[in-house]
Amino acid sequence: MTTDVRADLYPSRGAAEMTTPRQDPVIWSAPGAPGPIAAKDLQSFEHDGFLAIDQLITPDEVAVYRAELDRLVADPAVRADERSIIEPKSQSVRS
Repeated sequence: MTTDVRADLYPSRGAAEMTTPRQDPVIWSAPGAPGPIAAKDLQSFEHDGFLAIDQLITPDEVAVYRAELDRLVADPAVRADERSIIEPKSQSVRS
């Protein structure tokens, strides 16, 4: 019997806090490649690990998505689905 032991590529998941170099690039395209995100925003994303976009979706779109979410949360079939997580006290759908 052989045991395949592999090194954890993400040791920061352990109990001790540590900084490790990235294993993979944050941005895969070549510098200067055309795309929908400005170069300064890509640099910020690479440095900070997130990208904030003002008005990614409009307030009208938010209203449409909110209405659909409310519909799904109230749907008896969704609430009965074993994959739905319901809060015991409030009976609110959480996931």
